[in-house]
Amino acid sequence: MNKYKLLGTAALIAWAGAAAGKDVARLIIPTAPGGGTDTLFRAIAKYAEPHLDATLVVQNVGGAGGAIGVSQLTRAKPDGLTMAGVWMGPITVAPHTIDTTYGLDDYIPVIQLDAAPYVLCVRPDFPAKDGKELLQELKSKPGHYTFGTDGVAGPGQLATERVFQSFDVKARDIPYRGAGETMPALLGGVVDIYVGSVPPAAAMEKKGDVKCLLATGADPVKALPRATTLTELGIPEKQTLLWHGIVVPPNTPDAAVKRIEDAFEKAADSPEMAAFFETAGVEKRILRRKEFSEHIRKEYAELGALVKSLDLKKQ
Repeated sequence: MNKYKLLGTAALIAWAGAAAGKDVARLIIPTAPGGGTDTLFRAIAKYAEPHLDATLVVQNVGGAGGAIGVSQLTRAKPDGLTMAGVWMGPITVAPHTIDTTYGLDDYIPVIQLDAAPYVLCVRPDFPAKDGKELLQELKSKPGHYTFGTDGVAGPGQLATERVFQSFDVKARDIPYRGAGETMPALLGGVVDIYVGSVPPAAAMEKKGDVKCLLATGADPVKALPRATTLTELGIPEKQTLLWHGIVVPPNTPDAAVKRIEDAFEKAADSPEMAAFFETAGVEKRILRRKEFSEHIRKEYAELGALVKSLDLKKQ
């Protein structure tokens, strides 16, 4: 047997990079292969690699809602060759809902790449035609309606509860493991409301199977033009967006952080990623290091207060 067949893909890439005289950099993706987050970071890594002057190897480290991969990142050598592609879940939510080994000062936020709201969809026969009527109907029957989300105290539940609290709405959260379970639960009549990401919702609305009435962002969603925004509801400050970004270990040299920041911004600006973002139903939204850090700290504090107000215990 050829000895190289014994090597994994990552090892072969690393070997090839070393043979070419390049450094080998590692991008930790704190989730299993194949999902939306994994797909996004693998796509953007391809276009960031030429600007890093290094061979970029992708490593999936799933578990605990992303916390295991982030924990590994925080313990990595700060040599400018290790980074992680993260989203809000393990960064601004998980530390409030599970016991994590890291906090706000245990990584350096480098750059935010995109953002998109969560969306609330119902079946066509639901007695509401927009977000305002949806909230009115829910408020008229406290505790009667159910909404399916991406897990207990997950980003979807928190994004929804921020809106519900503003209008004194009471509904029952039913946790699932993602859109692959939540959307069928809505279509099958198991839950009354789908809470999840834009792409599966937009596809189902286009088919006429659902109507998406409310988005948890302040701005309109191109793929879901009928969804009421939080600006229209008068509470733009309550927006919760699902974002993706890059972080590196603490004490990574500033020059290395800047190189990574520039590389991923150039990748996000590429025509190929513009097409990817559009297909994925998200907006490119660049926040560089200082702004990204400020956003994380603000969101961390707001979601921590929300978890406390909802009396959600750590899992």
